[in-house]
Amino acid sequence: MKKQTTQQRNDQDYRLLALAAARSDGRAWALLSSDIVKETLGLSTLQAARLFTRLLREQRIQRLQRGLYLVPSSPPPGKRWVPSSYEALWAYMGWLKATWQIAGYAAFTRHGFSTQVVQRMTVFNDKLSGEETVGGSRFVFVKLPQEKLGFTQTYPMAGGIEIVFSSRLRSLFDAVAEAKRFATLPEAYGWFWGLRQNPLEVAELKQICLAIGNSQTAARIGFVLEKIGFDASELLPKIGSAETLVPLVPMSQGARKGTTNKRWRVIENVSLSKIFDSQEIADEDE
Repeated sequence: MKKQTTQQRNDQDYRLLALAAARSDGRAWALLSSDIVKETLGLSTLQAARLFTRLLREQRIQRLQRGLYLVPSSPPPGKRWVPSSYEALWAYMGWLKATWQIAGYAAFTRHGFSTQVVQRMTVFNDKLSGEETVGGSRFVFVKLPQEKLGFTQTYPMAGGIEIVFSSRLRSLFDAVAEAKRFATLPEAYGWFWGLRQNPLEVAELKQICLAIGNSQTAARIGFVLEKIGFDASELLPKIGSAETLVPLVPMSQGARKGTTNKRWRVIENVSLSKIFDSQEIADEDE
């Protein structure tokens, strides 16, 4: 094949942007497959491959996965273009027809539990697992059964999209239930301090625990809720009749050492009083 002239490349670029504009539904980008581009622009497989390779190298488009691209609907300033992490995720999850929600530290930070800067967003979903680069951003996908998803809050974002996060109380639940994944204990127990004057939030947290929690999570959450002054007895049946003792902070040195609470079959291997005292001092300093 003859080497393309500058005019030919510019013509292909122009027609690709025009196609993106026509399919953007008013957004600043469109999701295009290589098959659609070949068919609409009348390109061979080799021509399309060269077009995508060149534009990816120049960072003028972004790839969601092989054969699937985000293309701006108008030439961006300086030509280089990177969609936001939210835009890339929204487009990809929509294409997968996935049920999904952003969880972990992106959710903890959004709800004010943490100030940690998130490098890779964790996404609970029903389609895929593993770490992937999507549209230039890194994500950790965690596949869960449908019944383990839910309890979410949706936020409008720039570009006419809506992003689904785990709700504030679902995030607090996850900080205990998924502590091994997020390394949130014992820090997360301090976050419970903010519930002490919010019985409606406590009721929602117990509802979440009853719906999707296991016996160990129910034991830890029930014990902590009673420590801050709430009755959590409805969680006791979730524990069942097992006699195994549950440390408040698993996977730690001295996990089996501490005061034992027979009601919740919990080993208080960290001092909740000290955690709450530290949280109270922090609240007073704000």
